[in-house]
Amino acid sequence: MRSVTRVETQHLSFCRICAAACGIVVTVDEERVVRVRGDAEHPYSSGYVCSKGRGLPAWHHGDGRLDRPRLDGVDAAWPVVLDDLAARLRSTIDDRGADSIALYLATGLAYDAGGQVAAGMWMRTIGSSSFYSAATVDNAPVLAAAELLTGNPMMNPVWNPDVPGLLILIGTNPVVSHGYGTTLPDPVRRLRDYRRAGGRVWAIDPRRTESAALADEHLAIRPGADVVLLAAVVNELLRDGADPTELCRPEHLDALRSAVQAFSLERAASVADVPVGRLEALVADIRAHPGHLAMFCGTGTTMSGDGVLTEWLRWVILVLTGSLDREGGMRFNRGIVNQQRPPRADPEPAMPGPKSRPDLPRVAGQVPAVALVDEIEAGHVTTLFVAGGNLLTALPEPDRVRAALGRLETLVVVDVAENELTSLATHVLPATGQLERADLSLAEHVSIRSGIQFTPPVVAPVAERRPVWWMLAHLSNRLGLDLLGIRDPDALTDTELLGGFVAHSAAGTEGVIAAGPRGVDVPIEFGWVRATMLPGGCWQIAPAVMLARLAAHVQPSPAAAGSVQLRLTPRREMAWSNSVRFAGTGSDPEVRVHPADGGALGLVDGGSSTVISDHGEVDAITVFDENIRRGVASLTHGRGAQTAGRLTSSHIDVDPLTTMPLASGLPVTVSPR
Repeated sequence: MRSVTRVETQHLSFCRICAAACGIVVTVDEERVVRVRGDAEHPYSSGYVCSKGRGLPAWHHGDGRLDRPRLDGVDAAWPVVLDDLAARLRSTIDDRGADSIALYLATGLAYDAGGQVAAGMWMRTIGSSSFYSAATVDNAPVLAAAELLTGNPMMNPVWNPDVPGLLILIGTNPVVSHGYGTTLPDPVRRLRDYRRAGGRVWAIDPRRTESAALADEHLAIRPGADVVLLAAVVNELLRDGADPTELCRPEHLDALRSAVQAFSLERAASVADVPVGRLEALVADIRAHPGHLAMFCGTGTTMSGDGVLTEWLRWVILVLTGSLDREGGMRFNRGIVNQQRPPRADPEPAMPGPKSRPDLPRVAGQVPAVALVDEIEAGHVTTLFVAGGNLLTALPEPDRVRAALGRLETLVVVDVAENELTSLATHVLPATGQLERADLSLAEHVSIRSGIQFTPPVVAPVAERRPVWWMLAHLSNRLGLDLLGIRDPDALTDTELLGGFVAHSAAGTEGVIAAGPRGVDVPIEFGWVRATMLPGGCWQIAPAVMLARLAAHVQPSPAAAGSVQLRLTPRREMAWSNSVRFAGTGSDPEVRVHPADGGALGLVDGGSSTVISDHGEVDAITVFDENIRRGVASLTHGRGAQTAGRLTSSHIDVDPLTTMPLASGLPVTVSPR
């Protein structure tokens, strides 16, 4: 009997678990994905891929993958499911209006180019403005600050690690997260190479993170002290007579000086609980790198009570040091698909916020996620699409979220794998995974690369999995609407759809597709933001709302003697992307505390404990960690059923500008269990 020789094939692609878009080589045996390794010839990731990317084969073939559409919990054919859903949508639009249909777009769809673009188009096509996303779960302060300073919430400064200078990381851990605001393929190598070339790195974080371990200096500040610390830095810079008149109007500088004059380095040192000499050294380092400063923050600040102040002050320091939109400083990517355009001279009126909570504004045009449950309970949202996410791990008060989802007339879950929502859904729509679809890297405004990547599918879709854009196009047709300008979505491929996105770019469709997963670069530009995006070429560094917020800021205070109260800080883990595990085992969250705090609280290293706030509690495994300053409890956000959302509130301590719930710096106690 002749033996059959099996031939493995290798395919270039790029990873879409996060925005770093690392180049990968995928080995396939027939239709079986065997392994994933880094692409050594990729111009930016240079062979690097993290454990999540290497875990793609197991994830792709995992038992939890969705294979067939379901209607009311039973497998059904696509035409049956789509016909039923379209009939429900038509009835809902006719009876209650299109805004009663809401879409929540989460991280799982954020890096599906065709699905992400089609989802936004589909909401506009049906006439609904009830658009929610994960941006108001963890990133809203970044968007709000950018809009205040530039008029555009998507303007984002990007670090260039190839130019030595000074990098300041505040509440962010790019070694694990791969960057927040600037995506970093192979972050360890980039930080080491930056320092080797003469650059310096400061990490400001209550925990000595993996990134802080690679920095020149680490400031383990008290949670919530970053606002006072950065305000003091601004005060010191302005005392030196900083007067970038080509960037700031004199009245802006005067208002800023007045706002920060009470913030001395001595006050900041006391609030942050660090020696004043360390802050003097930080200021000296900033002064020693004019025009060559980079700063970015992460969830440690964005999820705090005044994260928007931290973001604003970060921009101010970059402006005052001449480090924005100038060679040597942080740049802005104009984009190929999502091109940044100047704000309109006659801006459209701001859209109203949620009816149930009109005091909350929209953020970047989106309804705040923290109001979704209220909108369902009030009957304003009766149909909900959840695309690529798990609301039970993303939002505060998961038990209340679950109850609200049960009140919906229609719950549509669009995903690649089973999660807690699929069992609650009226309609489950199985999407193609990243190895089964063509794609573009669309996170251009945060990319370390000024360019774009394209990948064809690596393997054919399994079973009845379909692209998200295909689902929405078929739904549109059944509603008598035109989403993509074609009668038959089955006649369109992923590649053809994506080619249309770049057809009018300088690279062109053929150029982008031919460049493939290793991508095509476009020239880095400097000065274009000040020349074309800002009124009078001036950054709006002193918005009245920020000056008022700074005046009203309540600084963190030391815990009372003998207090058992700690401050919660969020953490990310290498093997997890929010609630999805790509590598490793185990699902119990870990709460990390300093050994001295653990001993004082009667905790046992490796033992069971309960983290308790005013709003709820979470069971966790205790880990003693000397890298965490005293008074802090560090807990992974969004991991499993024991999510940190159980500790937060959707109504108490919600930021009135960014709509973010307080999740970093939240008072908690940790008790043995």
